[in-house]
Formats: sequence, C-alpha cells, structure tokens
Amino acid sequence: MEQAWSAGYIVDVGYTEGFYREQAPGTLRLVALFAGLRAVDVDRPFTYYELGCGNGYTTALLAAVHPHAQFVGVDFNPTHVGNARRLAEAAGLGNVRFVEQSFAELVQTERGEADIIAFHGVWSWINDENRRHILEFIRQRLKPGGFVYVSYNALPGLAQVAPLQRLLLEHGKLGAGERTERVKHSVEFAARLQQAGALYFAASPLAKSRMESFKRLDPRYLAHEYYNDNWSLFYHADVARDMAEARLSYAGSGNFIDNFAQFALRPELAKIVAEIADPALAETVKDFARNAVFRRDVYIRGASKAPRPELEASLKAMRFALARPRAACKLSEKTGAGEVTMQAEAYAPVLDALARAPMTFEELARAPELAGFDANKLRQGLFGMAALGNVWPALPAAAEAAARQGAARFNNAVLGRPEQPGGIWVASPVLGSGVPLATVDRALLHAQPKPERALEHVRKVLGEPKEGAPLEERVKRFYSDVLPFLRQLRVTD
Repeated sequence: MEQAWSAGYIVDVGYTEGFYREQAPGTLRLVALFAGLRAVDVDRPFTYYELGCGNGYTTALLAAVHPHAQFVGVDFNPTHVGNARRLAEAAGLGNVRFVEQSFAELVQTERGEADIIAFHGVWSWINDENRRHILEFIRQRLKPGGFVYVSYNALPGLAQVAPLQRLLLEHGKLGAGERTERVKHSVEFAARLQQAGALYFAASPLAKSRMESFKRLDPRYLAHEYYNDNWSLFYHADVARDMAEARLSYAGSGNFIDNFAQFALRPELAKIVAEIADPALAETVKDFARNAVFRRDVYIRGASKAPRPELEASLKAMRFALARPRAACKLSEKTGAGEVTMQAEAYAPVLDALARAPMTFEELARAPELAGFDANKLRQGLFGMAALGNVWPALPAAAEAAARQGAARFNNAVLGRPEQPGGIWVASPVLGSGVPLATVDRALLHAQPKPERALEHVRKVLGEPKEGAPLEERVKRFYSDVLPFLRQLRVTD
C-alpha cells in the first residue's frame, strides 16, 4: 500500500545495504588537495551529516573509524532508521545518532554546524521542494570550508534509460501483492516487449544492457533505484548552479579518476574541454564526451586556493596505503579515453613500497623502492595509482590507533549477520574507510578456520560457486593475498 507520507518515495520495502567510499572524509580531503583548495581539517573533530542514509551502513562504518568526530544519519523511513540504530548499538558506537525526519523537519530541528554533508543518489529521487530543503540546510549549517558530496543520475548518458524507468514505474503500480513481486512482474513485462521486437530497445542500447543487468540485481535495489515517482536526471551545470545558491564551489569528482582529463577523455576531446573557460560548462561537456550516466560531485563552501607551500606541506604529511592486495593492483584500466596503461617503472615502485606498510608522502620519499624519485615523480605515481584505485589516503598513525577498537567492534557486528549474505564492506582503521570483502573472503574471515580446514568450511557454508574461479583457487588467494592485506589494514589481527 502506498504511504501518504512517502512523497512518492519507496517506503514499503527496505533498501539494500552498501558502503560508498566516495563519502569518506579521506576521499574528500584527497579531492580538495588535488584541486589545490583549502577545506576543513578532517584530522580534527568534525561533524558529518548523511541525508537519506538508508540503513545507515556508510554512516556507521565511518563513525567507527573516526571516533574523534560526530555523525548524524537522517532518513524519513522508520524501518531504515530502526535498522541503522540497531547496527550502531551492536557496534557500540557512541558518536553517531540516527534521526527519523523529513528534510523539511531537519531544517527546523537541527541547530548544530556541519563540516561535511553527504547525500548519495537522493538528489535524483526527491522532488523540487525537498531539494530546496536540502539547499536550505546546507546554507544554514555548513561551515566555511565544509564539504558537500552529492551523487546523482546524470545526463546525457542516462537519457536512454528514462523511458524504461517510466515503463517500469507505471506497470509496477498495477496489480496487488508485495512491492518486490510487482517489481519482478514489471521487469518481466518489459522483457516481453523487448523479445517481441519493440523498437525502443533496438534504438536504446543502454536500456537494453540495463535490462540484462536486472537479472542479477536484488528486487529491493531495483525498487529504490527505478520505482520512485520522482526520478530526475541532471546535467552537471544545473546541479552546480543549485549548489552555488548555497555558496558552494565544485572541487572535483569523488570518483578520483574522473579528475584526470588524460585518463577520462580521448586526447582530441580533452583538448576541446581545455578550451572552455567556464568550469561548469567544461564539466558538462566532459559528460557529453564520455556519455556519463552517474556523477559523484564534491563541493566546498567558500573554496579558496591554497598557497603552494601550504599544499606541499599537506601532501608531505598525508599518509597513504594500498586499497587492494598488491597482487590485485593493476596498471591498466578501460576508461573514456580507451585502454589506459601506466608504465610499470613509474608506478609499480609506489605499490611495492606501500605493500610493506602504509606511509606518509615524506616517508615514501625515503623508501628504498623509490630511490631516484623526486617529489614530482612521486606525486605523479601516487595520484596515478589513486586514480586506478590501487592507493588511497590513510588516517594519520595516531588516528589509526584511536580507531582500532571502533573498527573491531563494527566488524564483529557485521561479519556474522546471517540476514545479510554475500559480500560485505568492513571497516579499516588504517584507511578510515571501508574495504570490500567477497563472499568467500567474508566466510573465512568470520570463522577463521585453520587453513587445512578452510576449503571444507567454505563448502559447508556456501556450497560450490556456480560461476567464477574454482573454490580452491579463491581459498588459496584468501590466505596468500587477501588475509595479509587485511592484516596490514588492521581489519583483523
């Protein structure tokens, strides 16, 4: 049954859980540093709001690894807020609270200042009135130098999918039964149209590929992604204009590789974008060049350029760590510019040094693996590996030590939950962020069987995989690569 208070948003089925590392304070700090901008210091106490926090997984995980900060998760769905509060209680988190409020109520009740305000996907799923409430909250509460993270469905890339969403929405309103069943029936109906030769699918290859992906996705996820009455697509220029009303300036993309024109665009397109003086138009043209379907924007209130000595000092003190096992690190990536391949001699030494231990930029400069690297070459190596997702900013050593207990409690709370099967994100007190665990890795980390019993344990818990690498190979990889990596990131002892 549709709820009168829902304002067209799906509330009769809970959203799936997920973690979004683009929202981590360290990610935001890296984006600001790369852009040469001053921003709030997240190594000091700060206040973080997540608007539309869902079941609170991202907010709770970040609270676990930032005990010096205060976190507030806001959602108007009481089911979500109840789930989030139970997670926080199970993890023993005293620095996070979850409030059940609409955005209109939030503007009226919350009086404290915010250093970071994040909202993932919400901008596309709410109406104009609620977007105005969010902007008003930012205007009233965000400190100068504070961050805003906003992700949204983007134009021009998603234009092909808009008619499919409308078809699913209208068909999903018909009939009786649970929401998830109506989702399944409407997807099946769209598939029948496609199979019968509806010309829309032939003319819309992205919609066709989305239909194929629906077979693998949780109906709860589909319900929240495609069945809200409000499903809006935005050009970056429009979002930037809205954010400017709250005195925000665009700093960069939370998807770090998008900040590198040489990685994101073909050379002839990068040249055209470089000729555009207006930043909002340049970003919008980039979206045309790569046919962007989703954006992860980072804004700063009252952003100002930092002097070069200040930037160099900040980079010198910043700590870095591997974001994936060394054996899984890659030097090539398919992007809008085609196949991007990094030269091993310029980038692999950075990975080799960080494979020993997390280090500050200053410590890396003295690492034997990087002998012969000057500051510019080291900076290039670090940022290049961050763009490919191999390297990520880490907490300072003192902050890491303070975060270990909270991370351990959070991981204990989430690893063994039978109601959440499959892969999961766990908290790393080194990164101050989350680390993804595949299903097999999660099962082994939770039970920690002796290596000689590991294969037997996984078969008992999970059975044989229907696709992907053989189970023996996955178990072997856990002990050779994944477990040492998790120990280095202090996910486990």
